[in-house]
Amino acid sequence: MHLFGTPLRALLLVVIGNVSITFAEDTARWSMDSSSPNTLLVGKTPAYRDGVEGHCSAFDGNTVLELDGASGLPDSKHFTLVVWVNPHTLNRNQQAIAAKNRYSLGEREWTLMLDTDRRFRLYVREEGWRTISGPDARPGSWHQLIFVRNANEITFYVDGEKQGELSINALATTNAPVTVGGVNDNGNLRQTLVGAIDEVQLLPKSLTEADVKQFYRPVTSKHALPEPPQLETLWDESEALPTASNLTPADDVKFHVIQTWNEPVDGYRFLHGVALQFHRGRLFASFGHNQGDENTVTEEAHYRISDDQGMSWGPLHIIDHGEEENLAVSHGVFLSEGNSLWAFHGSYYGRMEDIHTRAYRYDENSDQWTPLGRVIGEGFWPMNQPVRMEDGNWIMPGLLGKRYDSNQAFPAAVAISHGNHFEKWDLVRIPVDKNIHQMWGESSLWVSGENVFNVSRFGDDAKALLATSDDYGRTWSPSKISNLPMATSKPAAGVLSTGQRYLVCTTAAENGGRRMPLTIAISRPGENVFSKVLVLRRAMQPNAPGESAKRLSLSYPYAIEHDGHLYVGYSNNGGRSANLNSAEMAVVPIESLRTD
Repeated sequence: MHLFGTPLRALLLVVIGNVSITFAEDTARWSMDSSSPNTLLVGKTPAYRDGVEGHCSAFDGNTVLELDGASGLPDSKHFTLVVWVNPHTLNRNQQAIAAKNRYSLGEREWTLMLDTDRRFRLYVREEGWRTISGPDARPGSWHQLIFVRNANEITFYVDGEKQGELSINALATTNAPVTVGGVNDNGNLRQTLVGAIDEVQLLPKSLTEADVKQFYRPVTSKHALPEPPQLETLWDESEALPTASNLTPADDVKFHVIQTWNEPVDGYRFLHGVALQFHRGRLFASFGHNQGDENTVTEEAHYRISDDQGMSWGPLHIIDHGEEENLAVSHGVFLSEGNSLWAFHGSYYGRMEDIHTRAYRYDENSDQWTPLGRVIGEGFWPMNQPVRMEDGNWIMPGLLGKRYDSNQAFPAAVAISHGNHFEKWDLVRIPVDKNIHQMWGESSLWVSGENVFNVSRFGDDAKALLATSDDYGRTWSPSKISNLPMATSKPAAGVLSTGQRYLVCTTAAENGGRRMPLTIAISRPGENVFSKVLVLRRAMQPNAPGESAKRLSLSYPYAIEHDGHLYVGYSNNGGRSANLNSAEMAVVPIESLRTD
């Protein structure tokens, strides 16, 4: 069977039910039951539960359905979209209920969203995203969302009540499909929903407020929600965790800019993954840099050096730009041992094929890096610096990845050195708990004797994942969901000279997956649970070096201690989309992090 002349296999789609639409009074209707017509599946087949009418489709965060025949919309300037949704969890990143976007292709039109603040929200694209906010969602309960388009106006209704309207001029028009349960971003699943959807209808006219009130009827039946998994303890629950706006800032933090994003001048679009290391009195900083898009073959590993603790930086230099055909070299980590400075960088071919780690050693006489080739394979990408263990080996945290698909669990992993022979590493995969369906396991760790604690990024929820080892990282418990809120970003963890454990990322109550503010969670000395969170940097910081915006991403931190201070490198997208980042650094006095 072909769809619009294109083989279904090429689109990675499967037809569910009969390929037809039921029309009633010019309304296209998708019943969302097991025989729902004209829906196309991406990901897992949904489950079916009791719905508003008959049965509905229940999504577990691994499924998106395309509404075939809806992408053109009957009249792009006059239509009404009706969706019934029953959210099953609120503790996730943004969840797209219905959408018409393909972000990676630059196609952005609109989204009916369950947002990170647990409220329903309509997003429409007109020279940037414009929004209308709705009420809080109630897990297990049915809500009717209605999106009305007039020629010059957008209106949003929830449960028959008008939430607001926007005057519009020219909305974006693209070839993106209309999807429910998330976004099919050219084969990758984004903003997926955990919840149920029923009775999707598309009317080729604009309903009035009076029409909507007549159209709505309450649905009192509820869905029983699954029991949440038992959480691992990373946060001391005897301490209250404040919301982001109520967190206390760390004292006397100083800020420096390592590399300013300036594509119009230098041509570099993508920047990510700051790493830091003091070596023989000099501060080195590296990052992945790309004149094209993220995770493409034009990625390069760059570095700069500071001789005044980061207040000023020397010129931009290359560690490796991938001289081998079709090779990309991206961000990595440093290790200073004895008189040698080492760098280990995530590398791949083409577009994220054959991910592996390549090693480099710095030659101070020539100010050049000597390439030592591939030292770890099987998809391993290092994420934070190696840590020396009492058995004489070093342990380096990372993930096992391949071409990114958010519909899979890519596990955390560690590499263990052969003593100080840094061209030989043993790779250890960390198992994944059965309750985890999506993760991009960028990980960090701290060591306490023979015990190692690995904290990694989750995908299904804005919580940290925790795995532990009691034999110097040779075997591991599965990565499990913890009780520590953490944005879905790479964390940086370690042990301070005070004996306190720390974790840099974004941790705050009710903050969802937002990558702001940049925070540090800290423990009491010798404890392996966190009991306090301080802000390192907020989004708006107009009187300090670095970029400020009301909403930006402060992400992918990397931290090292030196001379009584914690140096924290991070990416700052300045309010731009994607990873169009500057590289910045916060310098934090260790004394300001004490909990005793």
